[in-house]
Amino acid sequence: MMMEEGSQSSQAHTAIPSGRDFISILFSWSLDDIFNDRLIQVQPIPHTFESTAHYLGSYVQPLLEETRYQLQSSLGDVSKAPFAEVVSLRDCKPDGLRLYDVEVDGWKNLGLARDDDNETYKTLPGDIVLVVHSMPESVFDLRKVDYRWTLGSVTYVRHDDDEEDRERLKFRVETAKDLEEVGMKKQCFMIFLVNMLPHSRIWSSLHSSENLNMIKKVLSAESAVTENCTKCTYLSDGSLDREFLTNLPSSLNESQNEAILACLYKIQCYHSSAVQLIWGPPGTGKTNTTSNLLVTLLSKNWRTLTCAPTNVAIKEVASRVLKLVKESRSSSYSSADILLFGNKDRLKLSSELEEIYLDCRVKKLAECFAHLTGWQHHLNSTLDFLENCVLRFHEENKKIQERKKTLGYRNRKVDFSSEANMRTEKWNSFLEFARVRFDSIAGTLRRFFICFCTDIPVNYIGRDRKENLSLVAELLRSFQTLLSHDDMNSEELEKLFSEPVDYSCGFSDLALLLNLKRSKCIGCLTAVYKSLREIDFPTSMNWGAVKTFCYQRATLYFCTASTSYNLHSVDIKPLDMVIIDEAAQLKECESAIPLQLSGVRHVILVGDECQLPAMVRSEAAGEAGFGRSLFERLSSLEHRKHLLKTQYRMHPSISCFPNSAFYRGNIIDGANVKSIAYEKHYLPGPMFGPYSFINISDSTEELDGSSQRNMTEAAIVLKLVQNLQNSWSGSKKNLSIGVISPYAAQVTVIQQKLGRDCEGIDGFSVKVKSIDGFQGGEEDIIILSTVRSNATGAIGFLRNVQRANVALTRARTLSLDIGQCSNSGKEDINLGKAGP
Repeated sequence: MMMEEGSQSSQAHTAIPSGRDFISILFSWSLDDIFNDRLIQVQPIPHTFESTAHYLGSYVQPLLEETRYQLQSSLGDVSKAPFAEVVSLRDCKPDGLRLYDVEVDGWKNLGLARDDDNETYKTLPGDIVLVVHSMPESVFDLRKVDYRWTLGSVTYVRHDDDEEDRERLKFRVETAKDLEEVGMKKQCFMIFLVNMLPHSRIWSSLHSSENLNMIKKVLSAESAVTENCTKCTYLSDGSLDREFLTNLPSSLNESQNEAILACLYKIQCYHSSAVQLIWGPPGTGKTNTTSNLLVTLLSKNWRTLTCAPTNVAIKEVASRVLKLVKESRSSSYSSADILLFGNKDRLKLSSELEEIYLDCRVKKLAECFAHLTGWQHHLNSTLDFLENCVLRFHEENKKIQERKKTLGYRNRKVDFSSEANMRTEKWNSFLEFARVRFDSIAGTLRRFFICFCTDIPVNYIGRDRKENLSLVAELLRSFQTLLSHDDMNSEELEKLFSEPVDYSCGFSDLALLLNLKRSKCIGCLTAVYKSLREIDFPTSMNWGAVKTFCYQRATLYFCTASTSYNLHSVDIKPLDMVIIDEAAQLKECESAIPLQLSGVRHVILVGDECQLPAMVRSEAAGEAGFGRSLFERLSSLEHRKHLLKTQYRMHPSISCFPNSAFYRGNIIDGANVKSIAYEKHYLPGPMFGPYSFINISDSTEELDGSSQRNMTEAAIVLKLVQNLQNSWSGSKKNLSIGVISPYAAQVTVIQQKLGRDCEGIDGFSVKVKSIDGFQGGEEDIIILSTVRSNATGAIGFLRNVQRANVALTRARTLSLDIGQCSNSGKEDINLGKAGP
């Protein structure tokens, strides 16, 4: 059956499908299917392909096998998974689907349910859940004849900002079986297994023919050898070099400039598409190069999607670009041109990045555009106040008096709708009324004007209009400051704001200045109103319309490769290009999601295939090449790469071996790491140079579940951290330490031993992670616990040279490697010798 469904899935569709056929296949599996390692026949994914159909179809079976294996693993640990009892279940069955609106009482066993470190469980779309009539003790309970269960897929999650709803307790589920038919309508439990949204999106892209131009390009044999276009004569006269080099920062080195310029050559050409590779070994300024390239593209108004495999990676490049944009102080672009989108829970946004985050921007703009309470209402209200404030003061006092008489306010509870109606007593003075009312109306209008300036791009709202809005916002603030002045006289102000004004009364300079500001505000607000009315803003608080508006107006887009799937269903102008950061960590089939976006003509891949690729859990899928990236495949076909040659992270003693073993000696050390100031001595004694090996000859490795740990090494790590803290104590400089290990069990042991000893110490930080989890990170000091200690010399995970490369290139100034030195190992990495 699986082969039939697999063959059907290779047929092309006319648009990106919903992914329901993927979920249908998943739902069709029995428990025996899920635990059958031979269910899906996985063929090796080739390096070259006969056609786009061959290319996309080659990933279908590996994707299904990886899905099956992840389900199998999750079911194997079902007793440890997050679970909740269903307290409300309501049918919601459009189009014949088995859909239910669900509310649960609260998730238990939250634990570390996601791949991200310290990520506790919250319900997300794409979650696969096990629906059961009673809680199982193990997966074997599911095999019992009278045990009732089925699989479900979360299709929608209610998003509330309330603290009570932080675990996402209300959601919609599609199930494989009708819950009433299997006797689970009245009582059931939900158990989280795994999130399959990325797999569903990959499946949809593998079965699409929406835009295959870039897919064809990455399959094209000549893409590896094509140089600059012969039709673009302006590319060879040096004008492009002069234009862009003038705008690039002087801090970029020669290889970084060359990589950026090479990409710009290709982008300028409209005769053909191009795929460019920027090769960035550890510490060579890969993110710096990418972010400067992106700011250059923004200055030219080239619409660009930047994506990455993980939220951490995309946040890093987005924050770097935002910083450069703010530092540039350009009048032609701003942070409003940048849009970051994705799941807020997974992104874990800083306050700075909220400025460019889609949902935060939509929330602010929806308030501005609201028909009855938005900018038009507040602008009209502010104008009315400035022109008729004395009249409104007397009218309101009169209304308050009448209301008290009519409603008997003291004895009846009345729900008043505004600040003015809530008052129980008359205003004490005109000045009090003016201050409170102006703060309420004009304060909100100022916020709206500032929002227009920060959240709507210059090329849409207009440079002159943006400057005028800033000036009017400042004028309103100035008026508010004068109005709040302690020396302001209420009676004098009331006379001055009355019409007509008798200037013979001898007003103070302060009051006259305020009246002058009032007249200026009225004139400027009238002009601004006329100007803003010329713009086609959304006119409702409909979040969908405002969200589309934000998508349409951005120039630089940032999201994970999986989340870029959302752009397929958004009505925006075609993009010019796609940049994939950390491209060597992205499965090639997942890169098909952004590459199929409408209009994309150029692709830039930034990465390093000598570091860890994407994680694949199924051994069969891994051996088939499912984790291979497009960057790695093109590199293996000798596609030209622009190498970033200078590393600025590691002390030369640390960079020496990785440079020789992984990069053929092509990397040079920057001046900063060769300086005397980079020579640090954190611990006394000759053994603690920049690179030190600590041989633990009498330690013992032990199995902990499916992982390995070494208690002796863990104790030594604790002692080293304590010694480093004692040595650092009293220093005015910050010190960061990373403790890494190939094994999850060892990471857990070390975290438990360190406990909270290093938390809350200003300037001294310790992070404990797996090697895989530390890819992309760097610290002053790295302590590597290798764990393995056995008579056969088995080194386990460190057989992978890419993992070894990551482990050896995280430290800036001191690397401490702890393990058992052995010359009899059968699994040694064949890269030569290194170390003191």
